[in-house]
Amino acid sequence: MLIRLLGPVEVDRSGQSRPVRPPQVALVLAALAWEAGRVVPVESLLARVWGELAPAGARRTLHTVLTRVRHEVLAGDGDVVLRVGGYLLDVDESAVDVLRFRCLVKQAAEADPAPQLGEALALWRGDPLTGLPGEWAERARQRMRDERKETQLRWARTVTGSDPAAAAAALAPLAEEYPLDEPLAVALIEALHAGGRTAEALSHFARVRRTLAGELGVEPGTSLRQVHRMLLRSDSTTETAHLVPLQLPVGLRHFVGRTVELAQLAAIGAEDHPTTAAVCAISGPPGVGKSSVALRWAHLQRDRFPGGQLYADLSTVDPDDPAVVLPRFLGALGVPEAQVPSGFEAQIGLYRSMLAERRVLVVLDNAHGATQVRPLVAAGAGCLTLVTSRCELTGLAVTEGAHLLRLDIMPSQDAHHLLAAWLGEQRLAAEPEAAERIIGRCGRLPLALAIVAAQLSQRPELPLAEVAADLEQTDSDLEPFAHSDPAIDLRRVFWRSYRELSSPAARLFRRLGQHPGPHLSLPAAASLAGHPVEHTRELTSNLRGANLVEIRPPGRLYLHALLRVYALEKGQSADSLAIRHAANRRLLDHYLHSAWAAHAVCYPHRDRPALEQPEPGAVVERFADQATALRWYADESVALPALLGAATVEGLDRHAWMLAWSFAEFMQRRGLWEETLRVHAVALQAAERLDDHLGAAHCHNGIARAQAKLGRDLEAVDHFEQAIALYKDLDEPVLQAYVLLGLATPLSRQGPERALDPTLRARELFEQAGDSVAAARALNNAGWLRAQGGEHDAALADCRRAQQVLADLKCPEGEGHAWDSIAYILDVKGDVPGAVAGFERAAELFRGCDDPHPAAETLVRLGQTHLRAGDTTAALEAWTRAATFYEAVGDAKADRLRDRIAALRAS
Repeated sequence: MLIRLLGPVEVDRSGQSRPVRPPQVALVLAALAWEAGRVVPVESLLARVWGELAPAGARRTLHTVLTRVRHEVLAGDGDVVLRVGGYLLDVDESAVDVLRFRCLVKQAAEADPAPQLGEALALWRGDPLTGLPGEWAERARQRMRDERKETQLRWARTVTGSDPAAAAAALAPLAEEYPLDEPLAVALIEALHAGGRTAEALSHFARVRRTLAGELGVEPGTSLRQVHRMLLRSDSTTETAHLVPLQLPVGLRHFVGRTVELAQLAAIGAEDHPTTAAVCAISGPPGVGKSSVALRWAHLQRDRFPGGQLYADLSTVDPDDPAVVLPRFLGALGVPEAQVPSGFEAQIGLYRSMLAERRVLVVLDNAHGATQVRPLVAAGAGCLTLVTSRCELTGLAVTEGAHLLRLDIMPSQDAHHLLAAWLGEQRLAAEPEAAERIIGRCGRLPLALAIVAAQLSQRPELPLAEVAADLEQTDSDLEPFAHSDPAIDLRRVFWRSYRELSSPAARLFRRLGQHPGPHLSLPAAASLAGHPVEHTRELTSNLRGANLVEIRPPGRLYLHALLRVYALEKGQSADSLAIRHAANRRLLDHYLHSAWAAHAVCYPHRDRPALEQPEPGAVVERFADQATALRWYADESVALPALLGAATVEGLDRHAWMLAWSFAEFMQRRGLWEETLRVHAVALQAAERLDDHLGAAHCHNGIARAQAKLGRDLEAVDHFEQAIALYKDLDEPVLQAYVLLGLATPLSRQGPERALDPTLRARELFEQAGDSVAAARALNNAGWLRAQGGEHDAALADCRRAQQVLADLKCPEGEGHAWDSIAYILDVKGDVPGAVAGFERAAELFRGCDDPHPAAETLVRLGQTHLRAGDTTAALEAWTRAATFYEAVGDAKADRLRDRIAALRAS
């Protein structure tokens, strides 16, 4: 076991690292491991975890956390021992990476310390105690950062003579982190010079001198001046100092994350003796940090390019005139202005000739397109051209063999680290929920996060919760991300991508901003635009090429939340209210008529209210089979609450309640009860505004079913009774009967006899209407209720009659419920083989149904039967199958069932 503190707090066993969570447990482990083998006083532990003013109950909590450390984290590979006045972590020093690091540094042999120092440095995986809050953690972090710097410096000095490139590569990032550290600057300059990179060494001396003067108002010290004089005496300095371009701009100060992307870039053209040039194009949505990643990587990889670095920001260059850049590059490479050829082709020839024998990095930032880039690509073996663009430069992949790398928004953890880099981990730890709300409002877009963070960094007294609330109140406005600098003003950054679109593509982009959900299908986009699907597909490809829209399988369109706000703003300024209203009407018609089509395929037994014809331009989806329709329901249900909100804003209340009704069966079969309540509450208000009694009855029924499933019986009964009254007034006996069956559920919890009467009334109404399937299912329900009341023989007779009718009518789901009832009754009567056979038959019949809950519940009962009969193996197998069904729809019952399975296995 190795306890890792030099990075995120983790425990490594056999090469497999597991994070220690939550932060309190990680802090206690770190506080003990920091002094493994020595007693840590209780007061010290409390201060390290909670600060100097530990809250009431902290000692009790500490005891609980120590127990977790002992049993869950150490798990027998060590122990937490109580001693007089404190606690001791009983592990070997070599089991803690901090202590092993210090031991290796201390033991490094004077003759050749490099191997042991290198082994010590290899233990580091990031910032010590990453993410842990509190003053003690921050002090420990700073102390270890200093120790690491000194060790890295010591190691680099030992290898400068034998491997100056490695020494320089190790020291360069440190020099950026500690720009005022003169011994560090001396070591880096010596390593660069030893590697034949005297021009870079001189450039670094000049940079350090400027920094010292600007920050401290002092000149370089004796050691730094001596190494500078040594550079000036070097025979090679005069020749090379003006021939190695070093044009990279300063990298981003608060750069975090992107480790995967940086590693992918590092792998490109990384061979020691390359035979070809490499090209890499980074694309992504505006504001995602393409330039920051490119410059970060370029600074990290400078040692790979002893011929220097060329840089050009192509956003300021006419896309049709790349000739502006070539003379600048030639001048940087040492060509006098008088010797630069006048012809464009001649300039290209000279440029390529000069790079043929050099390893140069060329960074072309903010390129408009492949045509602008091609003349500037470095063709020499070992050269690399790094391009950033808002557009997908697939043309470069075809003609230049470019590697294409697309940046997406930041992962949540990296977004947190970016905010912490600006504001400090302690400020975020004090208001973690507000910090997450800020990150969410920024959509994890690096530029948006940086704008907000920069503003917050100037106001340390401002509570994060207040900022989060302000941002959320303006969630349809980009004003919080405005900036006086047009280079980073979010609207201006988005506009630079928008302005490149054709007029039809720009119109589609504006329409997409009207969609209220996180993603949409191509037919939905076509309905918004009022175009045929194929034409919309072409325009969507243009938007994707501009990285304004992302297309993910199976062909769904995603707009970043802030881009959607921008699209909506552009639509409000460029398009009339009538145009936008017509687009919303087509979109809602698309959803309503498509939902009707899906409903007809999935739930053909349910009558559907009549619809008006869709608006011209609204695309209605058709479904070949139930599986396709169910996938559509699953994809579109995410946007349903927002669609109902849009319908009510547009005054389309009939669309609102009908959309809720058309999704109700799907949502109920998926167990989405809270979502059902929210949707039907909006729909009920819409129906009541219309004085539409049928719509109101449907909504009351949907609300009642959800309340019943959530165990809120009083509310459920009230809504059921309102639905029954409305259906009765409307003379809808079949709909009334279905509601009566639903009413039986909350009433049965007051006693089965309370629920039997509405169930029998429902059966009678179904029989009068000639609905044999529904009548048989009601009969089965009555049998189940009789069984609950102890009338087992009568119950069994009812359920067997229902099963026979449903089998004859080929209704597998209804027959499955009947077999489940029969099996339950046989189990109660002591007929275990009969019960097992019945449950298995029910599970088999449920297998083809789209709702997995009945199958899961039947298998749970089957497992209970097996367990009572003493067959643990069969019980475990049945419960495992049941858990799989629950997991298929994300039902929390799966976790509880898995716990029961684990407990049974352990017993």
